[in-house]
Amino acid sequence: MSNMIYEELAAALNARGTTIPAIICDEYFTLVQSLLTPEEAAIACAMPLDYATVEEIAGELETKDVKMLSRQLDRMGDKGLVHIRWKDGKKLYEFPPLILGLVENQFMQGRIDERSKKAAVLLKDYARGVKKALMSGASSGLKTSAPARKVTLDKEVVNNTTVLPYREVVELIANTEYISVGTCTCKHMGNLLDKPCSRPSDICMIFGESALFAAAKGFAHRLTKNEAINKLDIAEEAGLVHNYMNNPDHYYNFLCNCCQCHCMILRGIKRSPVPNKMIIARYRIEIDNEKCTGCEACITRCQMETLKMQNGKPVRDPGRCIGCGLCTYVCEANALKLEPLQAASIPLLKC
Repeated sequence: MSNMIYEELAAALNARGTTIPAIICDEYFTLVQSLLTPEEAAIACAMPLDYATVEEIAGELETKDVKMLSRQLDRMGDKGLVHIRWKDGKKLYEFPPLILGLVENQFMQGRIDERSKKAAVLLKDYARGVKKALMSGASSGLKTSAPARKVTLDKEVVNNTTVLPYREVVELIANTEYISVGTCTCKHMGNLLDKPCSRPSDICMIFGESALFAAAKGFAHRLTKNEAINKLDIAEEAGLVHNYMNNPDHYYNFLCNCCQCHCMILRGIKRSPVPNKMIIARYRIEIDNEKCTGCEACITRCQMETLKMQNGKPVRDPGRCIGCGLCTYVCEANALKLEPLQAASIPLLKC
């Protein structure tokens, strides 16, 4: 089988987001061939970066059989390969990034079957292949636009990964009309690979119209705002980092509640000598030594190993603090508080 269309697919995926990019390696081809047929990959490569009607996509493909293409796109939607929405009476389609997007749709239902186990193995192999390719210094094949079909837009494709403290997530929930929740991809992969996580897994949320699509297709289920707050409280108590990745009106308006033991993104951030340069950190922890009782509860709470004890008091490494605020949850002396950084002055993009 020729890999040419899948090489083009990598560019199409990366044009939509590079949280974890599509990097050309043997494991990449095995993974994407398990997700998309060559025909589906060709359709995906032809799709504009923004939502598009079937007629617009047909124009890019230079096909006149619009009805057949519509059926193909709907089947791709059922498989989580495209996002579907309605606007002004028109049915619109969008091709999502690899992560967050295609991969999450394969795992958010929380299924435990042979297909899901195979997908987990392929994704794990791909992560290893990416690491090997990057460490070898070989060309990654990373491109951010499809070479054969390029669609010019008058707006930027945003790819933000932002750590939010509890109170900002509460505000986000309050200002969002639609919310769905599904199984955490990383934790579910652990279960499928016989490396389970003890923390809650039915915990990752989708916001905006993307939540409607995910619920309609069975990838997630709808939540009321009160139910979403309850889920958030469970995540906060369990010490999970609230990691928000979004692009307004696009597929990935997503709140992961992450643990560094299983989350691919958080593990990579922790390995960095300066984690808060690897992610958008809106806050940094400050310590009031006069209030601090030296109980050490904050030390084990921090997933980035930001705090260590020195002369009976916690000391902060400012470069390691990502501003999650999880340490404040366990500080009974109220000696820890979040101080805003420059990023906190930039309004969050709303879905």
